[in-house]
Order: sequence, then C-alpha cells, then structure tokens
Amino acid sequence: MENEFEYYFIGRANNPQHPLLTEYSDCPPYSYEKVRIENPQPMSYRLGKPVPRKPKMVDYHSAPKSVISKKIFDVLDNLNVKGIQLIPAVIRGKNDEIYENYWYIHITNYYSAIDKENSKCEWSNLGFVLSFEKIVLNEDFLKTIPLEERLVFYLAEDGMEQFFHKSVVDAIMATNPEGVAFYNVKEWHEGQQFN
Repeated sequence: MENEFEYYFIGRANNPQHPLLTEYSDCPPYSYEKVRIENPQPMSYRLGKPVPRKPKMVDYHSAPKSVISKKIFDVLDNLNVKGIQLIPAVIRGKNDEIYENYWYIHITNYYSAIDKENSKCEWSNLGFVLSFEKIVLNEDFLKTIPLEERLVFYLAEDGMEQFFHKSVVDAIMATNPEGVAFYNVKEWHEGQQFN
C-alpha cells in the first residue's frame, strides 16, 4: 500500500467557540484502561474552563481524549477499526442542557513505535516521552503489525497522542466534520496546532 506508514495526530480545530470537555468526577475511569471495557457505562462530561460565551457543539471535542459526534462515529463504526471501542458519552452544557449522540473513542492499541534515533523527544527516567519537537515512527516495527491492527493507536511511550492512519483520516474528512484537525506526523512541528 502506497500510504502504509502515513499517520496523523488528531486534535481539535483552533476555534475558541468549540469547548474543551472535562470528565465528571464520577465518570468511569475508562480513559486509563488499555483493554476493551465489557458493558461500559456512558462517559459523562461537562464543558471545560474557560467555557466559551456561546459554546458551539461540533463533531470533535477534546477531553483531552477524543469525543466524537454521530457523524464521526458512523465512519469509525462502518470501518470496524480494530483496537478501538466507541463508548457512549453524555455532555452537560453551560445551562445544564444535555448533549447526547456523542461517543468517547477508547483506544486499546498501544505500540512502542517511536524511532528514537530520529525523533526529538525529552524522555523521563522511566522511558516515557515528556515532550517532543518531532516524532518519527519506526516503520520497521510497524511492518510487523498488520495495517488493519494499527489504523488507530497510541504510542506506548506517550499514551496521549492518538495516531490515525491516512485511510481513516480520509474517510472522516470526507464527511466534512466540524471541530477536528489532523496533523501529518512527518510534517508536524511544535506549536502547529495553535496556528
């Protein structure tokens, strides 16, 4: 496949009207699990601070994990992406209104896929990435995993950045979603998400 190793970070579009989300304290702790959740309870969120004066609910919100609308849900569900689980999410708005038809993307694929020689990262003593200027993925390692098992994944060394394969990105972007941005890993530079 021509684009076998073309990956993108997912993030929110830089629009101050699109609210960040915060988990309620009684929200199930699924975002820390690395396995599929059996019989999951819905995730519960509220608008994060600073709350926009006129918040606009869109197709993608960061919590800081990914929360998506039905539009993106339908794409991921139809693709039957291995290693993700789409868990219902309920969002409470500024005036206690309830937004349903949202889902949390629970990713269970974690791969140690950083090319340490060519990436520019600050590492902790425990071998985790604290920050990075540039990420290069280890294509030799990725070759050992069938593409259908690495369409969406986290780096085991980081656990925050979500990587989406170009084929998934193309399918999502074909729906003209609002609020989501994708950044090509090979072209990414620090601070790009704020431009």
